[in-house]
Amino acid sequence: MPLDQSTPEPPIDFDEELAATVSRLFWLEDRSKTEIADEFGLSRFKVARILDDARRYGIARIEIVEPTERIGRLAGQVREAYGLTDVRLSVRPITTSGGLAELGAVAASFLSERIRPGMVLGLGWGSTMAEVVAHLAPGGPADVVQLAGGFASSDDDFNGNQLVMAASAVLGGNPYLLHAPALVSSVEARTVLRADETIARTVAKYQELAAIVTGIGVWKAHSSSALYRGNVLSASVHAELRKWDVVGDTCCHFIDAHGTVIAALEGRVTGISVTEIRSTPVRVAVAGGADKLAPIRAALASGLPNVLITDLSTARALLATGIDRDGRKDRDGGLNHG
Repeated sequence: MPLDQSTPEPPIDFDEELAATVSRLFWLEDRSKTEIADEFGLSRFKVARILDDARRYGIARIEIVEPTERIGRLAGQVREAYGLTDVRLSVRPITTSGGLAELGAVAASFLSERIRPGMVLGLGWGSTMAEVVAHLAPGGPADVVQLAGGFASSDDDFNGNQLVMAASAVLGGNPYLLHAPALVSSVEARTVLRADETIARTVAKYQELAAIVTGIGVWKAHSSSALYRGNVLSASVHAELRKWDVVGDTCCHFIDAHGTVIAALEGRVTGISVTEIRSTPVRVAVAGGADKLAPIRAALASGLPNVLITDLSTARALLATGIDRDGRKDRDGGLNHG
Protein backbone atom coordinates (compact mmCIF):
# COMPACT_ATOMS: atom_id res chain seq x y z
CA MET A 1 0.00 0.00 0.00
CA PRO A 2 1.56 3.33 -1.00
CA LEU A 3 2.28 5.79 1.77
CA ASP A 4 0.42 9.05 1.98
CA GLN A 5 2.55 12.06 1.09
CA SER A 6 2.03 13.41 4.61
CA THR A 7 3.56 10.26 6.21
CA PRO A 8 6.98 11.20 7.65
CA GLU A 9 10.10 9.27 6.79
CA PRO A 10 11.37 7.11 9.69
CA PRO A 11 14.82 7.83 11.09
CA ILE A 12 17.75 5.83 9.68
CA ASP A 13 18.05 3.69 12.83
CA PHE A 14 14.33 2.81 12.88
CA ASP A 15 13.87 -1.00 12.69
CA GLU A 16 10.99 -1.31 10.21
CA GLU A 17 11.07 -5.11 10.25
CA LEU A 18 10.71 -5.22 14.02
CA ALA A 19 7.93 -2.61 13.88
CA ALA A 20 6.06 -4.70 11.30
CA THR A 21 6.46 -7.89 13.36
CA VAL A 22 5.33 -6.27 16.61
CA SER A 23 2.38 -4.65 14.84
CA ARG A 24 1.33 -7.97 13.31
CA LEU A 25 1.47 -9.73 16.66
CA PHE A 26 -0.42 -6.98 18.47
CA TRP A 27 -3.15 -6.04 15.97
CA LEU A 28 -3.60 -9.23 13.95
CA GLU A 29 -2.76 -12.00 16.41
CA ASP A 30 -4.16 -10.22 19.47
CA ARG A 31 -1.01 -10.67 21.54
CA SER A 32 -0.65 -8.39 24.55
CA LYS A 33 2.12 -5.83 24.88
CA THR A 34 3.47 -7.76 27.87
CA GLU A 35 3.65 -11.01 25.88
CA ILE A 36 5.43 -9.28 23.01
CA ALA A 37 7.84 -7.59 25.41
CA ASP A 38 8.77 -10.91 27.01
CA GLU A 39 9.28 -12.60 23.63
CA PHE A 40 11.62 -9.92 22.29
CA GLY A 41 13.32 -8.97 25.56
CA LEU A 42 11.83 -5.47 25.52
CA SER A 43 10.04 -3.37 28.09
CA ARG A 44 6.28 -2.98 27.77
CA PHE A 45 6.81 0.76 27.26
CA LYS A 46 9.28 0.07 24.42
CA VAL A 47 6.65 -2.10 22.72
CA ALA A 48 4.09 0.69 23.09
CA ARG A 49 6.57 3.14 21.53
CA ILE A 50 7.23 0.76 18.61
CA LEU A 51 3.49 0.48 17.97
CA ASP A 52 3.09 4.26 18.05
CA ASP A 53 6.01 4.69 15.65
CA ALA A 54 4.64 1.97 13.36
CA ARG A 55 1.48 4.00 12.94
CA ARG A 56 3.35 7.28 12.64
CA TYR A 57 5.60 6.01 9.83
CA GLY A 58 2.92 4.12 7.95
CA ILE A 59 4.13 0.59 8.84
CA ALA A 60 0.78 -0.16 10.49
CA ARG A 61 -2.47 1.43 9.41
CA ILE A 62 -5.83 1.21 11.08
CA GLU A 63 -8.84 1.39 8.82
CA ILE A 64 -12.26 1.95 10.34
CA VAL A 65 -15.04 0.72 8.09
CA GLU A 66 -18.31 2.35 9.01
CA PRO A 67 -21.24 -0.08 9.12
CA THR A 68 -22.88 1.61 6.14
CA GLU A 69 -25.38 -1.16 5.54
CA ARG A 70 -26.64 -0.99 9.12
CA ILE A 71 -26.69 2.81 9.02
CA GLY A 72 -28.66 2.65 5.78
CA ARG A 73 -31.20 0.30 7.35
CA LEU A 74 -31.61 2.62 10.33
CA ALA A 75 -32.11 5.62 8.05
CA GLY A 76 -34.68 3.65 6.06
CA GLN A 77 -36.58 2.71 9.21
CA VAL A 78 -36.80 6.34 10.31
CA ARG A 79 -37.86 7.36 6.81
CA GLU A 80 -40.68 4.81 6.76
CA ALA A 81 -41.80 5.46 10.34
CA TYR A 82 -42.17 9.18 9.79
CA GLY A 83 -43.25 9.25 6.15
CA LEU A 84 -40.16 11.13 4.95
CA THR A 85 -38.63 11.20 1.49
CA ASP A 86 -35.05 10.91 2.75
CA VAL A 87 -33.03 10.54 5.96
CA ARG A 88 -29.27 11.05 6.31
CA LEU A 89 -27.33 10.16 9.44
CA SER A 90 -24.14 11.46 10.99
CA VAL A 91 -22.18 8.76 12.80
CA ARG A 92 -20.72 11.12 15.41
CA PRO A 93 -23.03 11.87 18.37
CA ILE A 94 -24.16 15.48 18.34
CA THR A 95 -23.08 15.88 21.98
CA THR A 96 -19.43 14.99 21.30
CA SER A 97 -16.68 17.31 20.16
CA GLY A 98 -17.15 17.97 16.47
CA GLY A 99 -20.60 16.38 16.47
CA LEU A 100 -22.42 19.51 15.34
CA ALA A 101 -19.82 20.18 12.67
CA GLU A 102 -20.20 16.67 11.25
CA LEU A 103 -23.98 17.04 11.24
CA GLY A 104 -23.57 20.24 9.25
CA ALA A 105 -21.20 18.48 6.85
CA VAL A 106 -23.73 15.68 6.21
CA ALA A 107 -26.43 18.27 5.51
CA ALA A 108 -24.13 20.23 3.19
CA SER A 109 -23.29 17.03 1.31
CA PHE A 110 -27.00 16.28 0.88
CA LEU A 111 -27.57 19.77 -0.52
CA SER A 112 -24.61 19.55 -2.89
CA GLU A 113 -26.25 16.52 -4.50
CA ARG A 114 -29.32 18.61 -5.31
CA ILE A 115 -28.10 22.12 -6.02
CA ARG A 116 -28.44 22.90 -9.71
CA PRO A 117 -27.80 26.08 -11.72
CA GLY A 118 -30.70 28.48 -11.41
CA MET A 119 -32.33 26.89 -8.38
CA VAL A 120 -33.45 28.85 -5.31
CA LEU A 121 -32.46 27.66 -1.82
CA GLY A 122 -34.11 28.83 1.39
CA LEU A 123 -32.00 29.05 4.55
CA GLY A 124 -32.90 29.32 8.23
CA TRP A 125 -30.64 30.61 10.98
CA GLY A 126 -28.96 29.25 14.10
CA SER A 127 -25.77 27.47 15.13
CA THR A 128 -26.69 24.32 13.19
CA MET A 129 -27.26 26.32 10.00
CA ALA A 130 -23.91 28.02 10.53
CA GLU A 131 -22.25 24.60 10.37
CA VAL A 132 -24.19 23.70 7.22
CA VAL A 133 -23.05 26.89 5.50
CA ALA A 134 -19.47 26.36 6.68
CA HIS A 135 -19.38 23.01 4.88
CA LEU A 136 -21.14 24.00 1.65
CA ALA A 137 -19.26 23.15 -1.53
CA PRO A 138 -19.27 25.54 -4.49
CA GLY A 139 -22.15 24.87 -6.86
CA GLY A 140 -24.97 26.46 -8.73
CA PRO A 141 -25.16 29.34 -9.36
CA ALA A 142 -28.06 29.25 -6.90
CA ASP A 143 -29.86 32.11 -5.19
CA VAL A 144 -30.18 31.93 -1.40
CA VAL A 145 -33.24 33.30 0.41
CA GLN A 146 -33.57 34.13 4.10
CA LEU A 147 -36.54 32.26 5.56
CA ALA A 148 -36.95 33.94 8.95
CA GLY A 149 -36.55 37.47 10.25
CA GLY A 150 -34.34 38.41 13.13
CA PHE A 151 -34.54 39.36 16.78
CA ALA A 152 -33.09 42.22 18.79
CA SER A 153 -30.00 40.33 19.93
CA SER A 154 -26.25 40.48 19.45
CA ASP A 155 -26.10 36.67 19.41
CA ASP A 156 -24.69 35.42 16.10
CA ASP A 157 -27.31 32.65 16.09
CA PHE A 158 -29.89 35.28 15.11
CA ASN A 159 -27.85 36.68 12.22
CA GLY A 160 -29.67 35.08 9.31
CA ASN A 161 -28.44 37.86 6.99
CA GLN A 162 -24.83 36.87 7.51
CA LEU A 163 -25.51 33.19 6.78
CA VAL A 164 -27.42 33.97 3.59
CA MET A 165 -24.61 36.22 2.38
CA ALA A 166 -22.01 33.53 3.10
CA ALA A 167 -24.04 30.77 1.43
CA SER A 168 -24.78 32.83 -1.67
CA ALA A 169 -21.08 33.62 -2.04
CA VAL A 170 -20.24 29.91 -2.04
CA LEU A 171 -23.09 29.01 -4.40
CA GLY A 172 -22.46 31.92 -6.74
CA GLY A 173 -26.02 33.25 -6.59
CA ASN A 174 -27.85 36.30 -5.32
CA PRO A 175 -28.70 36.78 -1.64
CA TYR A 176 -32.27 37.70 -0.71
CA LEU A 177 -32.33 39.14 2.80
CA LEU A 178 -35.24 39.66 5.16
CA HIS A 179 -34.73 42.95 6.99
CA ALA A 180 -37.64 42.44 9.37
CA PRO A 181 -38.36 41.16 12.87
CA ALA A 182 -39.17 37.45 13.06
CA LEU A 183 -42.43 38.05 14.95
CA VAL A 184 -44.64 41.13 14.96
CA SER A 185 -47.52 42.16 17.17
CA SER A 186 -50.39 41.45 14.78
CA VAL A 187 -51.40 39.94 11.45
CA GLU A 188 -51.98 43.47 10.16
CA ALA A 189 -48.39 44.46 11.00
CA ARG A 190 -47.13 41.41 9.14
CA THR A 191 -49.17 42.32 6.08
CA VAL A 192 -47.78 45.84 6.04
CA LEU A 193 -44.20 44.64 6.44
CA ARG A 194 -44.50 42.04 3.71
CA ALA A 195 -45.78 44.70 1.34
CA ASP A 196 -42.67 46.83 1.86
CA GLU A 197 -40.68 46.93 -1.37
CA THR A 198 -37.45 45.56 0.11
CA ILE A 199 -39.14 42.74 2.03
CA ALA A 200 -41.56 41.94 -0.80
CA ARG A 201 -38.61 41.21 -3.08
CA THR A 202 -37.49 38.44 -0.72
CA VAL A 203 -41.00 37.16 0.04
CA ALA A 204 -41.68 36.78 -3.70
CA LYS A 205 -38.79 34.29 -3.91
CA TYR A 206 -40.61 31.93 -1.52
CA GLN A 207 -42.77 30.91 -4.49
CA GLU A 208 -39.65 29.80 -6.39
CA LEU A 209 -37.99 27.70 -3.69
CA ALA A 210 -36.71 24.31 -4.81
CA ALA A 211 -35.38 23.42 -1.37
CA ILE A 212 -35.18 24.79 2.14
CA VAL A 213 -32.90 23.84 5.01
CA THR A 214 -33.63 24.77 8.61
CA GLY A 215 -32.84 23.76 12.14
CA ILE A 216 -35.37 22.70 14.76
CA GLY A 217 -35.48 24.79 17.91
CA VAL A 218 -36.16 23.38 21.35
CA TRP A 219 -38.52 25.30 23.60
CA LYS A 220 -37.30 24.57 27.09
CA ALA A 221 -35.79 26.77 29.76
CA HIS A 222 -32.07 26.38 30.43
CA SER A 223 -31.62 24.45 27.18
CA SER A 224 -29.52 25.17 24.12
CA SER A 225 -32.44 27.04 22.59
CA ALA A 226 -31.24 30.19 20.85
CA LEU A 227 -34.53 31.92 21.63
CA TYR A 228 -34.25 31.20 25.34
CA ARG A 229 -30.58 32.04 25.48
CA GLY A 230 -31.13 35.23 23.53
CA ASN A 231 -33.98 36.35 25.81
CA VAL A 232 -35.64 38.00 22.82
CA LEU A 233 -39.31 37.11 23.27
CA SER A 234 -41.66 39.10 25.49
CA ALA A 235 -43.07 37.74 28.73
CA SER A 236 -46.54 37.60 27.17
CA VAL A 237 -45.29 35.44 24.29
CA HIS A 238 -43.52 33.14 26.74
CA ALA A 239 -46.76 32.77 28.68
CA GLU A 240 -48.76 31.92 25.58
CA LEU A 241 -46.19 29.37 24.44
CA ARG A 242 -46.47 27.65 27.81
CA LYS A 243 -50.26 27.77 27.54
CA TRP A 244 -50.14 25.96 24.18
CA ASP A 245 -47.56 23.42 25.42
CA VAL A 246 -45.13 24.39 22.68
CA VAL A 247 -42.09 22.11 22.51
CA GLY A 248 -40.16 23.61 19.60
CA ASP A 249 -40.12 25.62 16.41
CA THR A 250 -38.86 25.60 12.87
CA CYS A 251 -38.47 28.89 11.01
CA CYS A 252 -40.20 30.55 14.01
CA HIS A 253 -43.35 28.45 13.54
CA PHE A 254 -44.15 27.06 16.97
CA ILE A 255 -45.32 23.47 17.35
CA ASP A 256 -46.78 21.45 20.22
CA ALA A 257 -45.88 17.86 21.10
CA HIS A 258 -48.50 16.45 18.71
CA GLY A 259 -47.10 18.30 15.72
CA THR A 260 -49.75 21.01 15.74
CA VAL A 261 -48.59 24.37 14.38
CA ILE A 262 -49.96 27.20 16.53
CA ALA A 263 -51.97 28.99 13.83
CA ALA A 264 -52.47 32.29 15.66
CA LEU A 265 -48.74 32.85 15.95
CA GLU A 266 -48.18 31.65 12.39
CA GLY A 267 -50.10 34.70 11.17
CA ARG A 268 -47.56 36.98 12.84
CA VAL A 269 -44.40 35.44 11.37
CA THR A 270 -42.89 37.81 8.81
CA GLY A 271 -40.81 35.13 7.12
CA ILE A 272 -41.91 32.09 5.16
CA SER A 273 -45.43 30.87 5.94
CA VAL A 274 -46.53 27.32 6.67
CA THR A 275 -48.26 27.18 3.28
CA GLU A 276 -45.10 28.36 1.52
CA ILE A 277 -43.01 25.79 3.40
CA ARG A 278 -45.31 22.94 2.44
CA SER A 279 -45.27 24.09 -1.20
CA THR A 280 -41.49 23.63 -1.34
CA PRO A 281 -40.49 20.26 -2.86
CA VAL A 282 -37.46 19.53 -0.64
CA ARG A 283 -37.76 20.57 3.02
CA VAL A 284 -34.70 19.63 5.07
CA ALA A 285 -34.58 19.72 8.87
CA VAL A 286 -31.16 19.39 10.50
CA ALA A 287 -31.14 18.62 14.23
CA GLY A 288 -29.97 16.10 16.79
CA GLY A 289 -29.47 15.45 20.49
CA ALA A 290 -31.56 14.24 23.41
CA ASP A 291 -32.84 17.73 24.25
CA LYS A 292 -34.24 18.08 20.73
CA LEU A 293 -35.92 14.67 20.53
CA ALA A 294 -39.41 15.96 21.36
CA PRO A 295 -39.15 19.00 19.02
CA ILE A 296 -37.88 16.78 16.20
CA ARG A 297 -40.78 14.36 16.64
CA ALA A 298 -43.21 17.28 16.73
CA ALA A 299 -41.73 18.88 13.61
CA LEU A 300 -41.89 15.60 11.70
CA ALA A 301 -45.48 15.03 12.82
CA SER A 302 -46.37 18.52 11.56
CA GLY A 303 -45.36 17.57 8.03
CA LEU A 304 -43.23 20.68 7.61
CA PRO A 305 -39.94 18.82 6.92
CA ASN A 306 -39.84 15.90 4.52
CA VAL A 307 -36.10 15.24 4.89
CA LEU A 308 -34.34 14.70 8.23
CA ILE A 309 -30.61 14.92 8.85
CA THR A 310 -29.65 13.79 12.34
CA ASP A 311 -27.17 11.59 14.21
CA LEU A 312 -27.34 7.87 14.92
CA SER A 313 -28.30 8.22 18.58
CA THR A 314 -31.18 10.54 17.80
CA ALA A 315 -32.37 8.26 14.99
CA ARG A 316 -32.49 5.28 17.34
CA ALA A 317 -34.34 7.35 19.93
CA LEU A 318 -36.89 8.47 17.34
CA LEU A 319 -37.67 4.85 16.55
CA ALA A 320 -37.83 3.91 20.23
CA THR A 321 -40.32 6.66 21.10
CA GLY A 322 -42.47 6.21 18.00
CA ILE A 323 -44.58 8.87 16.32
CA ASP A 324 -47.82 10.63 17.11
CA ARG A 325 -49.63 11.62 13.93
CA ASP A 326 -52.77 12.96 15.60
CA GLY A 327 -51.83 16.61 15.25
CA ARG A 328 -51.20 17.10 11.55
CA LYS A 329 -53.79 19.86 11.18
CA ASP A 330 -52.93 23.34 12.33
CA ARG A 331 -54.57 24.36 15.57
CA ASP A 332 -57.09 27.19 15.32
CA GLY A 333 -57.27 29.68 18.10
CA GLY A 334 -56.16 33.10 19.23
CA LEU A 335 -53.44 34.46 21.42
CA ASN A 336 -54.12 37.31 23.76
CA HIS A 337 -51.31 39.85 23.83
CA GLY A 338 -51.59 42.88 25.98
